[in-house]
Amino acid sequence: MVEIPLVERISEQCSNIKKRFSRTSFFELNQKRDQELVFKVIGEKKIPSAKQLKYISRFYSDKERLITKIAFSFILVAVIMLGGDLYLNHIVVQPAAGGEYVEAVVGAPTYINPLFAQTNDIDQDISQLVFSGLMRLNEFGQLVGDLAESYTIDETQTTYTFTVREGIKWHDNEPLTAHDVLFTVQSIQDQNFKSPLYITFKNVKARALDDRTITFTLPEPFAPFLSVMTFGILPKHLWQEIDPSHAILAELNLKPIGSGPYQFHSLVKDKKGNIREYRLKRSDDYFLDGPFIENITFKFFPSIAEARGALEQGNVDGLGFLPQNSGYDTTSTGGNSTVQEHTLALPQYTALFFNQGSNAALSELAVRQALALATSKHSIIETVFGGKADPVHAPILPGMVGYDPELPTILFDPAKAEQVLDKAGWIRVEPEPDDEGEHADTTLTPNPAFGLANSENQPYTRVKNVKKGTTTEVVPLEITLTTIQRDENIAVAEIIRDLWQSIGVNVSLSIVEPGKIQKEVIKPRAYEVLLFGQILGRDPDPYPFWHSSQANDPGLNLALYANKDTDKLLEEARQTTDREARQEKYRAFQQKLAEEVPAVFLYSLKYTYLLPKSIQGFETLRINQPDDRFSTVQNWYIKTKKRIKFNF
Repeated sequence: MVEIPLVERISEQCSNIKKRFSRTSFFELNQKRDQELVFKVIGEKKIPSAKQLKYISRFYSDKERLITKIAFSFILVAVIMLGGDLYLNHIVVQPAAGGEYVEAVVGAPTYINPLFAQTNDIDQDISQLVFSGLMRLNEFGQLVGDLAESYTIDETQTTYTFTVREGIKWHDNEPLTAHDVLFTVQSIQDQNFKSPLYITFKNVKARALDDRTITFTLPEPFAPFLSVMTFGILPKHLWQEIDPSHAILAELNLKPIGSGPYQFHSLVKDKKGNIREYRLKRSDDYFLDGPFIENITFKFFPSIAEARGALEQGNVDGLGFLPQNSGYDTTSTGGNSTVQEHTLALPQYTALFFNQGSNAALSELAVRQALALATSKHSIIETVFGGKADPVHAPILPGMVGYDPELPTILFDPAKAEQVLDKAGWIRVEPEPDDEGEHADTTLTPNPAFGLANSENQPYTRVKNVKKGTTTEVVPLEITLTTIQRDENIAVAEIIRDLWQSIGVNVSLSIVEPGKIQKEVIKPRAYEVLLFGQILGRDPDPYPFWHSSQANDPGLNLALYANKDTDKLLEEARQTTDREARQEKYRAFQQKLAEEVPAVFLYSLKYTYLLPKSIQGFETLRINQPDDRFSTVQNWYIKTKKRIKFNF
């Protein structure tokens, strides 16, 4: 082994150290140059800009870069989670102003005036939107304050004191005060106005204590009084100059000024002067939150078929009322998938009202009993409504004060009906033979739903010998049945005609257009038997429909029923706040009706309302009359907006 001299070994080690030192210095030199470049770009700024940050990797090792990426990933996930929490828990979607709703209704407006609107559904619909009452219904059908901020009732239950909200304005920007409420009540009490509300307020004393306080003093307790106070209030400054005798002709009846969520905008008439469209716009000064929908337009049609057609063709957005026998299905291909059905509870019944003074035969109890016995409610409900209706036997419905399921009812029994007529002297007359000696073929089309065999369905007529002075006349049993021109009413009327003709009654049908039924039929009581629906209103008080004082227009006693005993029962029932006492009096009243048969009660329907799915905020479950579907219209919306809400 050759030993390397010490000097050479030291020289070699120094050379290796120098090489390593030179290599390290090279990398350090590059790094130093990179850093100098970065600092040169940054300059003297302490905080680099986003553009400058791209050079930061020059300072990082591979390990540091990995750690930085992981840190940024965690930050990104945290930001996403924080954003999600913020959106889900603190971003609130709220109604916003905007959008338009167009509704199809059957009929036409006449008086957009709360003093006259009770006799026309469309007038009530629009009045509900334009005017405000002291009270209104919420989505559950409960009474809440509207114009009234609060109210009190004294211990005697005869004095009601209302405090009107502060700062309410009419649509013309004039202030609304308690004096407007007083003027409206005084107008109702003026018989020259001929308001259907006259009887209710006839003996009520109203007094405005100041601009915000008004009292009503009743002669005796009247249980439904609060529910009556939903009628709209008129602006005194506009109506006080109008002669009450000519009030019905005032332009304000079609271009009203109110204090409701919507105000009159315009109307469209055809060449004949008929109103085809009625347009409303939102009131910016409405005293409650909302309304949000910018415009509401009503389009008027003569029949439900045409209204449905407009909906299916997209010419309207919703339908004010859908009959339950319409067969319309929003889920089928024939239906409109953009609309949604809302089925609302409604205190309503349809009945046959007998006008005994218009037909001598109807003044006989036996004839009325026979007609009731020959009327099959089951057949009507199954055939016309597919079973989707409830049979009704009395004017007070389930759930109302006075309802009694144990009351006597007249069941369908055509054989007994014939016996009653035979006993009352109404003689059967067989059809006359034709020229060939055969009886004329007048066979009615048999309907198995009626429960009548073909042999029992052979037509014949009945007559009666009636003495008039010294002579005797042969009077046929003939009746005219009148109803409104709606598909379901016509179908029901045809079934009733066939049923009555099967026991020998000669029945003629009179079908009246919706726009004429009030003026030409109901107001003058120009009918013998009227097939018509009555809505019981916001309190189950039968007084407006059955008291003798309501037998003539503008009363709602369509049977012209008059009985002193029942009058007394109805008067006493509405004067007591004792539920049990009221229940007993209504029970006695209904027993009397069952004995005298002034009408035949048929069925009760629910109210089906079609709204577009784009409208949100409709939460109504129960209405007391059709216009109540708009009782919370200020909550409806189409447009929305978002805002941040923090809960501290």
